[in-house]
Amino acid sequence: MIDSYIRLYIKIIILSMCFVVNAQNDPLSTLESTIISHGGQVLRITDPQYKTAATLHNRAIQIWPDLMLRPATFDDVSLALSTLSSLQIPIRIMGGRHSYGGYCSHQGIVLDSALLKGLKIDWATETVTMQAGIIWDDVYKALNGSEYVAMGGLCPTVGVVGFTLGGGYNAMYSRSYGFASDNVLNFTVALYNGSVVTASSTINSDLYWALRGGGGGNFGYVLEMTQKIHRINGTKLPNGQFSFLNITWVNVDIRTALTNWLTFLKNVADGDSRISFNVIVAVNSEGNFLMMYCSFNGPHEEIDSVFGSWLSQNPKPTDFNVFNYTQNDISRVLGIPFPVVNREHVLSAMAINITDAMLDVILNFYPNFTAGIGSWTELIYLHNANKDTNTAYAFPDISFDIAPGVSWTNPDSDPDAIGMSEKFLEKLIAAAAPSKSIVGAYLNYIDPYLRDWETMYYRNHWDRLRKIQTQWDPTWYFRFPQGIPPYDQSSNDSLTLIGRQPWKELTDSYLNYFTSLSTLQIKMHNYVNQPLEDILTNNLLLITNFSLSEYGDFYFHDKIM
Repeated sequence: MIDSYIRLYIKIIILSMCFVVNAQNDPLSTLESTIISHGGQVLRITDPQYKTAATLHNRAIQIWPDLMLRPATFDDVSLALSTLSSLQIPIRIMGGRHSYGGYCSHQGIVLDSALLKGLKIDWATETVTMQAGIIWDDVYKALNGSEYVAMGGLCPTVGVVGFTLGGGYNAMYSRSYGFASDNVLNFTVALYNGSVVTASSTINSDLYWALRGGGGGNFGYVLEMTQKIHRINGTKLPNGQFSFLNITWVNVDIRTALTNWLTFLKNVADGDSRISFNVIVAVNSEGNFLMMYCSFNGPHEEIDSVFGSWLSQNPKPTDFNVFNYTQNDISRVLGIPFPVVNREHVLSAMAINITDAMLDVILNFYPNFTAGIGSWTELIYLHNANKDTNTAYAFPDISFDIAPGVSWTNPDSDPDAIGMSEKFLEKLIAAAAPSKSIVGAYLNYIDPYLRDWETMYYRNHWDRLRKIQTQWDPTWYFRFPQGIPPYDQSSNDSLTLIGRQPWKELTDSYLNYFTSLSTLQIKMHNYVNQPLEDILTNNLLLITNFSLSEYGDFYFHDKIM
């Protein structure tokens, strides 16, 4: 016991000597003051705006960063990157906060794009230029009342940059106009050292290729991008509207209903890119539910001739309605909250087709009512939706994204819920194996538990992406689990779960963490000249002020030093 106290006091003395620094020469203090002086923000957990700013869309992967830097200018983003990379302090890039792996946050510094809100529509060139902090709701509101749509997400709170870098399909009209990645004309990118470059088809074309489908968080910090917008087809309706069909079947033979739909796709929709579908299947031991959101980007008077024969088949829909909607209307009607009410885990299987064996698996994805876990499967119809095959998006040949999801409220059910969905995916892949129907996974539904993720996300593009990463981020500064490493680098980026541990283990974890911090990291946490006992006590008290049910699990981020 005496030896333990002696070692502790030796650590305190050593750390206290390291803490004696000149704040005027501190590059982190200079960075913070510069960001604030230019209208930006610096947020720590004690700041009143912190919780709202740091809350992620999915409660199941909530991670609370130590420090949030919110630059309001491109120059300050560059300053932050050059400063932090030179000090070898790891960061994460935060945009719309929708990463299903939680990779936009970590226990460290986060560069948050929320204040970069520039948005400009050029009607003459039919383009929209969006800064990194823009979400799709901003774009839809700006386009509302016009005849134009942008290739964004159905969920309006998704960030435009992360969505686009992952490929970015829109279930309602990507079949008409392509993916978000197909429509980007150029990017403005801040590199790890703070320098800024342009990427387009004629300038840094390899980087341009990689950014269109290579995934958010890789290669650099996208400051701004310009995307094509599209005039809606001749619907003969008020400006900017198209036909939106809501079709449901409840407690009927939904296998036959799905089989009829798949036949309609093969015979009609595959050859008519005006037709799009987003299908939701939910089954349990007592009943079933099938809902189809369908958009028709054509004349309203053609709806009966195009869809009538299919919808007249048995089992007929329980409910069928047609609305004339704008893009903004669809987002509002879907009404996806931020954050989502429950914890979620959503997966992806990119499929060339859906076989009978695969339908068997989909129609047996039952919820676990005992554990309070709900389940559903989305079928997003994407036949010929990828219009530009010269991008890092690797699935021009698929027709469906099969996206199973689970939802629950109790954190103690995390292992059961995640295991249930991952097991479903394994069964689905096994059912598809004889026909080789499943060829990968959608990067924007990034799954921390996915096996062989390099091939599943990127297929045969992995080596080329690594070469491009080696050129633009050779030290792998923009790193995260499931990030693309440059050659001669391997991941040492890991997360250690310490939430819901016994109090003594939690105390020991904090003690070990704070005694391992470098001088610069101590300054980052604003612990300069504080005795170790005070640091430890203050942080444990800080944790007890926020219940685990509110702030979830606590993670320590292994430093890259």
